[in-house]
Amino acid sequence: MMMTELFLLMLFITGKLSVTQAVFTVDNVPVQQGKSIVIPCLYNAEYINHPKYLCFGRTWAFCKDVMQTKHRMLSISDDQTQQIFTVTMKNVTTSDAGQYWCSVKTPGLDVKTSFQLKVKKATPELYVDDQMVTGYEGGHVVISCHHQTKKPIAWCKMTGTCVKTTGTMSGALVQLSSMDGGFTVTMSKLTMNNTGWYWCSAGDEQIPVHITVQRSTPNWESRSSFAWLIFLGSLLALACMALNVFRQQKQKCEMFSVSRRSESPYVSMKKPNIQQHEDKDFEAQDYEIMSSPVQSLEVQGKKAEGNESLKRDGGHITY
Repeated sequence: MMMTELFLLMLFITGKLSVTQAVFTVDNVPVQQGKSIVIPCLYNAEYINHPKYLCFGRTWAFCKDVMQTKHRMLSISDDQTQQIFTVTMKNVTTSDAGQYWCSVKTPGLDVKTSFQLKVKKATPELYVDDQMVTGYEGGHVVISCHHQTKKPIAWCKMTGTCVKTTGTMSGALVQLSSMDGGFTVTMSKLTMNNTGWYWCSAGDEQIPVHITVQRSTPNWESRSSFAWLIFLGSLLALACMALNVFRQQKQKCEMFSVSRRSESPYVSMKKPNIQQHEDKDFEAQDYEIMSSPVQSLEVQGKKAEGNESLKRDGGHITY
C-alpha cells in the first residue's frame, strides 16, 4: 500500500513538473516588513481563459490557495492581453515569508511555478523606489536598483535577455551605471514594444519592475503656455489691424474735408434796397448764392461788367 501511494505521488509530481514551464515568474524576492510587493506571473496563451490563483506551501503538491487560507490584503489581476496575472501583497509580515506558487487551474493537472518571498525587518539587500515606472515613446526612463552586496548585477526582461553593462532590449538602449548603494538602469529611445515586466537582480535575488511606455504628447503646462502665446499674439495682431484701419479712416476724413472746402466755397451776395430805381429788374432784394469753383469764377468774371451798372444805379456788392 505504501509503495502504491509513493508511486502515485511520484507520477503526480512528474506530471506537474512537465507543465510548470507553462508559467514563469521570478525566483527570490526580498521585501521589507510592512511594505507591499507585486509579483508578475506570465502564462501561455492556451491558459488565457483559465482561473488563476496563488498557492502557498513548501511543495506544490500540498500547497494551499492563499485567498482561502491567509487572512491578509492580497489581490490578483489578470491581464489577458499581455498574458500576465499579477499578485499584489500589501503590508507583508514575517509570517508571509516562504514558498509561493503562481498557479493556473486546468481540467487536468494545474500548471504552476514557484518563487521565494523573503521578508526582512530591516532594509532588504535589494529594493527599488517604485515597481511601476512610466516613460514616453522616444524618451527614456531611469530605475534605481538599491543593493548592499557585491554580488553580480543585471537588468533582465521577463522571458527575455539580460544586460549587465550595456546592450539593447526590443530596440531600446540599456545602460547600467554604478551609484552609491546600488546601480541605475537607463533605458533610452523607448518604443511601445518596451512596455512590460523587467527585474533588477543582484546575485540570486530579483525585484520586478513594470515599465509602461505611452505615446509622446506635450504636457498640459506646455500646451497652456503655447495657447497663451497664440492668444496674446492674436490680440496684438487685432490691435494693430484696428489701429491701421483707424489711421486710414482718419486720413480719408481729412482728405474729404479739404476737398469739400476747396470745391464748395460759400459766396454771399447782397443787393441793397434801391427804392428810387424804377426798373423792376432792380427791385430791392437780398439773396445768397452757393456755387462751385466754376460758378464762382463766372460770378467774379461778371463782376466787372456789373460794376458799371451798379455804379450807375448806386449799388454795391459784398463778399
